[in-house]
Amino acid sequence: MLPAHLADRLLKQRRDAESAEFARQLPLYAPLDADDPRWMTEPDDSEQAARREPDWATDY
Repeated sequence: MLPAHLADRLLKQRRDAESAEFARQLPLYAPLDADDPRWMTEPDDSEQAARREPDWATDY
C-alpha cells in the first residue's frame, strides 16, 4: 500500500492527465449562443451542390 502523500501525488497526476486529454478533444471554436441568430440561418449549399452521390448500380 502506498503512503498517503505518494497516493495523493499519483491521483493528482492522473487527474491532470485526464483533464488535459479531455481538453485536447474539445473543439477549437466556441459554440454559438442561443441568442446568436446565426444558428437559425440555413447553411450555404454551394459546397454541397458539387458533390455527386455514387451510382451503386454501376459503380461498386
